[in-house]
Amino acid sequence: MKPNTKEKLEAPGLSQERTSQTALCTQSRSMADLLLYEKAHDIAACCQLALLLEVSAYPKPGLVHRTREFRETSFEHFLSSASSLYWPFFEAAMVGLRGRGSIGPLVKLAVRRMLSWQHGGNTHLGALLLVMPLAAAAGMAGDSVVKPSELRKELKRVLRMMGPEDTESIFRSIAFTMPGGLGRVPYMDVTEPKTYEEIRRKGITPLMALGLYKDRDIVAHEWATAYSLTFDLGYKELKRQIARARHLNEAIVNAFLSILARKPDTLIARRAGIQVARLASAMAERAARLGGISSMRGRREVERMDERFRVGKLLRPGATADLLCSSLAVLLLEGFRP
Repeated sequence: MKPNTKEKLEAPGLSQERTSQTALCTQSRSMADLLLYEKAHDIAACCQLALLLEVSAYPKPGLVHRTREFRETSFEHFLSSASSLYWPFFEAAMVGLRGRGSIGPLVKLAVRRMLSWQHGGNTHLGALLLVMPLAAAAGMAGDSVVKPSELRKELKRVLRMMGPEDTESIFRSIAFTMPGGLGRVPYMDVTEPKTYEEIRRKGITPLMALGLYKDRDIVAHEWATAYSLTFDLGYKELKRQIARARHLNEAIVNAFLSILARKPDTLIARRAGIQVARLASAMAERAARLGGISSMRGRREVERMDERFRVGKLLRPGATADLLCSSLAVLLLEGFRP
């Protein structure tokens, strides 16, 4: 009988050793996966909390918050929407952590969930378009606590990596949502079929497409400038206000006023014109100069603003709210906790 070669050459106990090594490798991979998932969950939690803190802050003139709402959209609609976006934020973080994947399809997922989880319409389109790339950038940085400088460096990579397929996914998501005040544009209009033919034919990336309208829309502005207002205005203003305010709510509202004072709201500008947007900024500047909601005079001014902004839909500073969301996300990803 021919001897078993494997048995002859294999040293005693080697099979047992190999089994142990395989088990250890599997355990190591499991631990590595757990750490990866934990980071992604932390990043997603930061992004979701940014949206929740923004909508909870009150009183923000002309916007939904915990004590005021619109006829068609309530505070609870925003809470439901923010809750539904945890999964897309988690997946965006995983795209960054794994170093592969795409943001465009995740925008479609996020929009579908945002609209299916509540009946108040478009609650977070601008915010999710600003915050989702930050989630991917935090993943690329390899941690759930990221310095703003490192986060911005990785963010530039995320934005540059997106291709024509992402442009089409993002544009179709915007068209599907049909946000109020979107309007029409002569080129790259999301409602025109020829736009998508042009994207495919010319290989137009999101940065190429949105760069054309950086003065018209806050998302386009931030993507085209690597989030200049988020990092250089919103985030820094939040840090300044938190250092001096008694309560976090106070700091967030005062930061909102400062952002609006320095950057006319692009949604108001599209709906009512740039002069009206500048008037709204001047009102915010006056309220901020009077101390914001930290002083009685400032709070009265904010309340007057709120009453004026709530007449119709023209004076809703939704773009400023979106910018506040991305600024809060940067703050939370840096490690701030309420």
